[in-house]
Amino acid sequence: MDGFDELGEWHGSMEELGEWLEENTERVEMTDNKAMRICDNKGFQLDLPNGITVSVQWGPGNYVDPDVKNADWDAPKKAIDGDNHWGSNTAECAAYLTKDSGGLEWVAVPGFTGPISEDDKSLYDDVVGHLDVQGVLDFINLASQLDATKNPVSIGNKMMNYLEKQNENAIDKFFSGLVKFSGTNYKDN
Repeated sequence: MDGFDELGEWHGSMEELGEWLEENTERVEMTDNKAMRICDNKGFQLDLPNGITVSVQWGPGNYVDPDVKNADWDAPKKAIDGDNHWGSNTAECAAYLTKDSGGLEWVAVPGFTGPISEDDKSLYDDVVGHLDVQGVLDFINLASQLDATKNPVSIGNKMMNYLEKQNENAIDKFFSGLVKFSGTNYKDN
């Protein structure tokens, strides 16, 4: 009979080995709950123990080397599909609160993310670009030492708050008509 012998060596055809593997290998489904993730073939995310996730990206549209930033959107995938490596000398980094669901809540990383303008300190950029390898390591290290606190002056957080408020107002306006019609307030249910 074909199969593995007592020394763990396979005796049989490659086709039979494939069938054996199909029958005897447990499939593991990938989920978003992994602490380390590859993103769009052009970067990664790390869920740090302090409740902050760091995103490191180098691809089209990111704040990176001009040839990489201006490449076609599918260039990273094409490079990998063609057995090549996708790369850049610089990367873009961001930090946000680690969550299982909901929207992003950006975290300020002092010395990296900061005011959009020197004249106006009320609005912070959420990403920092053009970091070399040492800069990426420093960003991750500093982010790992922070308290997991949402940045109140983050441009992304302010935008999300605005959109949530607009959505709540739209929902309230829609349901206020139903309240008049039915006499029941949807917020009471």
